[in-house]
Order: sequence, then C-alpha cells, then structure tokens
Amino acid sequence: MTRQTGGHWDNWGGNQGFDYDEFVDAATEDDVVRAVTRAASTGRGVRVAGSGHSFTPIVQTDHTLVTMERLTGLVTADDVTLRARLRGGTRLWDVGAPLWEHGMALANQGDIDAQSIAGAIATGTKGSGPAFGNLSSMVRGVRLVDGSGEIVSITEDDDDALHAAQVSIGMLGVFLELDLQAVPAYKIREQNAVLPFDEVDANWARFLADYRHFSFWWMPTPASSAMYDLGTVPQDHCVVKLLSEAPADADDVDAEPGARTGRAHLIYPDATTEARFHELEYMVPADRGREALDVVRDLMLTRHPEQISPVQVRWQRADEAYLSAQYQRDTMSLSVSGQVGTVYEPFLRELDRVLQPFDARPHWGKVHFLTRDRVEALYPRYDDFQRLRKQFDPSGIFLNPHLRALFG
Repeated sequence: MTRQTGGHWDNWGGNQGFDYDEFVDAATEDDVVRAVTRAASTGRGVRVAGSGHSFTPIVQTDHTLVTMERLTGLVTADDVTLRARLRGGTRLWDVGAPLWEHGMALANQGDIDAQSIAGAIATGTKGSGPAFGNLSSMVRGVRLVDGSGEIVSITEDDDDALHAAQVSIGMLGVFLELDLQAVPAYKIREQNAVLPFDEVDANWARFLADYRHFSFWWMPTPASSAMYDLGTVPQDHCVVKLLSEAPADADDVDAEPGARTGRAHLIYPDATTEARFHELEYMVPADRGREALDVVRDLMLTRHPEQISPVQVRWQRADEAYLSAQYQRDTMSLSVSGQVGTVYEPFLRELDRVLQPFDARPHWGKVHFLTRDRVEALYPRYDDFQRLRKQFDPSGIFLNPHLRALFG
C-alpha cells in the first residue's frame, strides 16, 4: 500500500478537482479495510477514485481518497454459467480479452472503455440496443467494504441489497469484486453510415428492429462533428452506428472504423479519448424518445444556435436497480455536451428544464442539475435505497457534499 498525506486530484474532463488529506493506493483488500476503518473511527469521509471519467463531483473528498488501480483482473470465470468475477479496479479495456479466452463476452458496452468496472457500474454506464440493459444490470453479486470496515458479500439471494448496490454511486461501500453475468463470445459487424436526419427518422423503427445496436449522432451545425472526431459531416446529418452480431468464428475484417468485423469488445469502443467537452446525458421513456429529441433539436436550432454539440441518441432495456435511469422502463438516452472553453452552463440548464416534462433521469457520472426533491420523485425506490445505504454506511462516511445534498 502507498499512503500519502495531502495532495490534489483532477478528473479526466478538467471540470472537477479537489485537495484531499490522505491518499491510499490500495494493493490488497486489507489496505482498503484499514483505510475505511481508520476513517470510520475518526469520523472522516472516504471516496474512491476510478478512472476519473465522471463530470460530476462524486469523487470529491476533503479526507481520504482511495484508488483501486492495483486491485485489478479477472478472478474467476465459469464456462458453464458464464459468470465472471472481476476486481473493482479493472479497466473495461482489460475485461474483454480474458473473457474471450473463456468463450465469454459482455452483452453490451458503451463507446468508451477507459472506465474502471466498479465506477462504470456504480454510475449506470451503458451502451445501446433495446434488447440490452446497462452494465449494472449484469451484476449478480458484489463483495464490498462497508462503512464499518467489514467485508460484506451481496448475492442474488438478497435482491433488495443487490438492486441497491447495482447503481449506488459508491454510497454502500468500496467495491472489491463484482460478479457479472456474461454471454457466449461473439463478434460484431459494423455497417455505419452518414445519413440525412430525415432518412434516419424514416428508418428509425427498422434500424431498432434489424440491428443489435443502433445509435446515432445528430449534427446541428457543420462544425459539430469535429467535437468528437467524427469526420466531416454536413449539418442536419447523422453519423449512424449499426452493429450486427456475427459468430465467434467469423473472419475478422480489419477496415476503417465503420466497416469492421471483430471481437465485440474491440468494436464497441470508438469515441474520442480527448476531453474537449463536458457531457450531460438524460434518459427518457423510450416511447417518448422521438418527441424528446424534437424538443432538444428545436432548443438548439432556435434558442442556442451557438451550441455546436452533436446529440447522441441510444436505447436501453429496463432493469430493477433502484437508482438506475432504466428502473422499470425502457429508455432512450440523449447526450449533449458543453464545449470546454465556452460558457455552456445556461444552455445545459435549459436543456435540463425542457426535458423535465419527460421525467428524464441522468447518468450519475455526467452533468445534471437534480435536487433532492427531484431525485425522490424520479426514483420510486428512493426510500428503499436510503434504508440500505444507512444499513451499509450508518455514519455516512461514503457521502460527500454533492451526494449528501441528494441522499444525506
């Protein structure tokens, strides 16, 4: 274990940073237990830094900051049940290859794979496809260090605790290991294209029905595509991502992104890793998604023509996690960003306002403007989550100012 007194932490996007009193680079589970026990005995707070890919202040702590960067890797893989146990600090980009060796894969992924598996799950990170849930919905068990410094296992035998843990923003404890339900290994075939928005709109239902993954970026201006390195794309056109499943023994096609065939974990990630944006992503009921997109497009074209951010549109299946954006409803997600170096907060606040009538729920790691009252109204199992949060962390050492305002 490396233990350091005092220091500073910044996130990937450059919009969150803070000074802390103590930094713990945990090398063993006992290091985590000691850090939490020490903090609990002195009434000090603890937060865990994953890869720093969140734009919200969920990592912030004045006290003890723990990193799990040395607690990584595949622990076990069951080739029969397709269950895999991973250490919490494992990066998503290190998950696919060892699973493939066991004939397994994640059912879905997003377009960035730099996150730690614990952080991605804790915030409800997801990909796209109406038949597939977020990463958190794959969790079947958790080993964590709770607020008293005890190692606790949560399994499917306790659905209540599991549904609280699946999306918990680090408030139940420090995730040491996660049991994930995988699927048989498969490959992905890309058939991506640049299409006018009217053509995407006309084929909306067909794309959803015919492809494993359908998502798109809509360009409000000719300059929009440069924000995400999407090539040259005309105004009111879309970069459309269409992915079909291929057998695990299909031949690989090593072409430019957009026309590849390969192992799923190598094809899903395709987004820029340079933080030139601060992102807001809200999920609306899937059956109102088209209406919500019209509202966002109108806002950008009429009231905020200075904003160049593409709008990313994706789909997810309902789940049962208490703080999930997909809790008991299929969703369509709308992702819009503010460009670093510009005054974008008024625009994102207005975006939040126009999406409120859709009962939009946020990605917990991306910019949002929720209050406690709104959180209580948006999440029907809020009280159940709070009951379990207090059970696992009675002293609230895993809360920070941002989370205390919403859950304290």
